[in-house]
Amino acid sequence: MNDNYSQGLFLDMPNADYHGNHPHIGSSGFKLLERSPAHYWAANIDPDRERKEPTALMKIGTAWHSAVFEPDDFERIYIQVPEGLDRRTKEGKALWAELEASGKEPLSADGWAQIKAMAAAAHAHPVTKVIMDQPGGVGEASFFWVDEETGAPCRVRPDYAVEPCKLFPNGLIIDGKSSDDSSPEAFARNCWNSQMYYQAAFYSDGMQRCWRTPEPPAFMWLSQERDAPYATAYYAASADLVSYGRKKYRHLLRVFARCLDTGQWPGYPQTVQSLELPTWAAKIVQDEVAA
Repeated sequence: MNDNYSQGLFLDMPNADYHGNHPHIGSSGFKLLERSPAHYWAANIDPDRERKEPTALMKIGTAWHSAVFEPDDFERIYIQVPEGLDRRTKEGKALWAELEASGKEPLSADGWAQIKAMAAAAHAHPVTKVIMDQPGGVGEASFFWVDEETGAPCRVRPDYAVEPCKLFPNGLIIDGKSSDDSSPEAFARNCWNSQMYYQAAFYSDGMQRCWRTPEPPAFMWLSQERDAPYATAYYAASADLVSYGRKKYRHLLRVFARCLDTGQWPGYPQTVQSLELPTWAAKIVQDEVAA
């Protein structure tokens, strides 16, 4: 993949290439920029940065995304490890060599069964059926553009996107989240704590730019629990949440563009700062002092 592209749609870009060495910022980058530009540089630009191996939970999450949003590709990418395979034995070593030679990502028998059950439950959800039935739907497509105001290179990779159609005149974006608890209360907490408002706003604005629609596309999260009964829920991003995320990411996009232009990625202020306690803690201190 040419690193010099500035705008376009790439359907077959591997996930590793999407997160590779090019200057485009994605929605997760704003979380690091909010902490400091130095943190963003260390994680995304530093040529000597550490490449962290995905955890077992991250690997299951990636497989789940494939099974739910790219079901036709799942068995092309993954292969099931036979239950009870012992890699210490001669037979086990030979069988493992065959699995590696397949070029596919091995999944344990338990992991395979879990992913298949989750995907079946997600696909049985009535909202999923409606979405997957729309024309122009594609999973894991990469979109790139240049922000008109700042000149900053941007990117998004929706888990599933439906091009503008009769049911969704401005298009639709779906982001999948596997979790331990997909109830409304738990997901709302997770949404806020994980700063998902960046994603909702940036994806919506970016896809409007790429699709050239009059309004931003609809944005929804699909949240599914990892344990039986693999409960599945859809949540729509509210207009206020998207507006909040837009205000925050626009500010940070200006910071990002400035850092790219100057080559300077500052960390925390180089001065002594007055410690500001959280509101709840400050009240405790005030109440105790006043007593």
